[in-house]
Order: sequence, then C-alpha cells, then structure tokens
Amino acid sequence: MIHEVVITSGKKNKAPIGIYFRAKSEGFCNSTLRSDKEKEVVLHLFEGSHTYENLKNDDYFVVNVCHPIDIAEAVLDDEDDYGYLDWNGKELPYLKNAYKIFVVKINKRKFITKRDNFGESKLMVVNGEIVFEKELNNIITPYNRADGLLVEMAVIYSRLNNEKIIMKNDDREAMKKDMEKYFKIIKKVGSKKHVDLAKRFMELIK
Repeated sequence: MIHEVVITSGKKNKAPIGIYFRAKSEGFCNSTLRSDKEKEVVLHLFEGSHTYENLKNDDYFVVNVCHPIDIAEAVLDDEDDYGYLDWNGKELPYLKNAYKIFVVKINKRKFITKRDNFGESKLMVVNGEIVFEKELNNIITPYNRADGLLVEMAVIYSRLNNEKIIMKNDDREAMKKDMEKYFKIIKKVGSKKHVDLAKRFMELIK
C-alpha cells in the first residue's frame, strides 16, 4: 500500500511523496498506516526535484503525515510553518501542522529508469529505517471527496512540471483532461480552499 505524505529535508524543503511502510524481512505490509513491526520506509523519487538532490546526499529526512490539502500544496512551494528536530547534530525540518512525524535514517539508495503511462523517467529508490516518531496532536478533520482529487491533481501536475520526465504529447493532453475532470468535481463538493488550490493547478498547466 502506498501512503501519500509530505517529506521534509534540507533546510526548508517539502514535497508530496508516496511511500511504503515495510516490516523488516517480511515483505510489504497492508496496514492502514503502519504496525509496530513496520520500521522500514521505501520511496521512489523522480530526478529533477530538490528532494531528490537532498536525499541523494543527506542521511536523514522526516515523513509528515498530513491533511490532503497540505499534501497537495506541498508540490507548489516550500513555504510553511516549520519546526526543527535536533538529530545527531543536524537540524531536521518538519511541518508543525502534521498529524504525526517520523524521522528516517537512509540505509540504501538504488538508481533506476522507469517507463510507464506517464513516460520515461529516472528514479532513486530510497530505503530507510524509522528511528524516531512523534504525534503532534493536531485536529483531524473528516474526509471530503475533494481531498483525494486534489492529491491526484498534485501528482499529475508534478509529472507535467518535471522536465526530466519524457512524455508523449497525447499522454500530456490526456493528463490535462483528467485534471479538468477532477476540477469540475472539486467545484461541486469541495470548500473554497479546495477550489482555490485546484484553480491554481489549472492555471499553471495552461
């Protein structure tokens, strides 16, 4: 199961990333978030992002479990309300409005080329181990259909906006049409904040 989170790294860098929680030597697990056994984190990073460069060189990063709106916003800029953890002599940024955070130590990196319906891209597969976790006790809000659609729009936007991903024009146009479809639904079921954020995505892909 892939969990959508925000990764914070470097000084003030954040990015929405899909990650796996995995139990050591037991393969992938399908928990709703993770069990006590799941101490490993696996993520695939596309070449061309600041997070890619940070995690290629840094030993630690932070996983932030956030509201879907925060996940979608993370693809647009790095501005946020950051806190910092002093870990092994290094300050690690995290998001103060996260529900929960995990500090992850990187143990392994693997570089591959991936081909899928989004095109061809170079990836770094990062394997890490959770060394610290903390609940921040922020208020959890009920799920809205617009939440998931915003995250989908953010994923598509990140692919369209990455110059390192080689993509056919037909595929690019099909992805834009998907975003248009999601935007129409968001306008029906989402809040003003959902709609305003979706509108930003639509303006940026014109």
